[in-house]
Amino acid sequence: MTTIELTAMEAWSVAVLTATGLRQSDADWVAKNLVFAESRGVTTHGFLRLPVYIDRIRAGGINRAPNVSIVDDLGALVIVDADHAPGAASGVYAADLAAERAREFGIGCAIARNANHYGASGFFTSRIADAGLLGIAICNTESVMCAPFGGKPVLGTNPLAVAVPLPSDERPQLDMATTTASQGKLIMADQAGEAIPVGWAVDAAGRPTRSAAAGLAGALLPSGGPKGFGIAFAIDAILAVSGACMSPQVSALRGNPAHPQRLGQAFIAIRVDVVDTLDAYRERIHYLVDTIHSSGVEHQSAPPLAPGEPELARSLQLHGHMAVGDKLATQLAQLADAAGVPLPQFADLPA
Repeated sequence: MTTIELTAMEAWSVAVLTATGLRQSDADWVAKNLVFAESRGVTTHGFLRLPVYIDRIRAGGINRAPNVSIVDDLGALVIVDADHAPGAASGVYAADLAAERAREFGIGCAIARNANHYGASGFFTSRIADAGLLGIAICNTESVMCAPFGGKPVLGTNPLAVAVPLPSDERPQLDMATTTASQGKLIMADQAGEAIPVGWAVDAAGRPTRSAAAGLAGALLPSGGPKGFGIAFAIDAILAVSGACMSPQVSALRGNPAHPQRLGQAFIAIRVDVVDTLDAYRERIHYLVDTIHSSGVEHQSAPPLAPGEPELARSLQLHGHMAVGDKLATQLAQLADAAGVPLPQFADLPA
């Protein structure tokens, strides 16, 4: 496996982003978000996204010097204007604000408008959980999901993430798109020339397809049919509180890079020590996870796992490295040449 150390990639990506004109503080958060995704094996939200971010910074769709600010303050509920900042940077601002208000009021909610793609949702919920709070994150995207019995895209992948405040090496956490597969999985399959499973997407005529390219030109299918579609709709409805664009109004991440996406982000932080101690809360979660682990049956080939455990396992396997395929290696080399920042050396994965 061809790999690069993530610590080296974080420093390299900060250098590339700042060379493109991004502020150091904003570049740091974008890089940390990409590294978080790669460290857990979630390559769909890792450095695959960096070339698109760079294009949008150069073209103006991502603001190089944003003024992320509070526009309405109700105490436990705060509305934020992201000013077209890099999504990871406005996301950290709003997530930290939600955590701050939760410590004061028991719960804090920060909803942002005029935001851009923020990468891995779990990055923000992990940050809230690291602060000893339960974290929830949602956002919307451009329309890529069709409705049940429909065929044209009307809602985004509209991801949902939840993390509980256990130590990071044993933390259950949910991080999911409301589509059967994320758009990133289709992008990766298309780049690799691989077929996708039936049930991931339909083509532009609304017909089931195994072509990633046809699926990207058509629509992704909601996870669980009307259930995933309903959750995606509910996420748009929550984000509408901030005045954010709804999915059909959001500019596509891979569309015109000069157009800010103007999507919505929301972060909720909840104190878990309200009726009991943090340790007592953690004991309840441990009990729940232990019950899941003990629920296996003989004929199954794999053990039952709590949300987030597959990603934790991949993190241990990667040993602080990220896998790099030929396509990504070419893209990263092109970015390195354009920015004048040498790409870190490839390395073998430690045994």
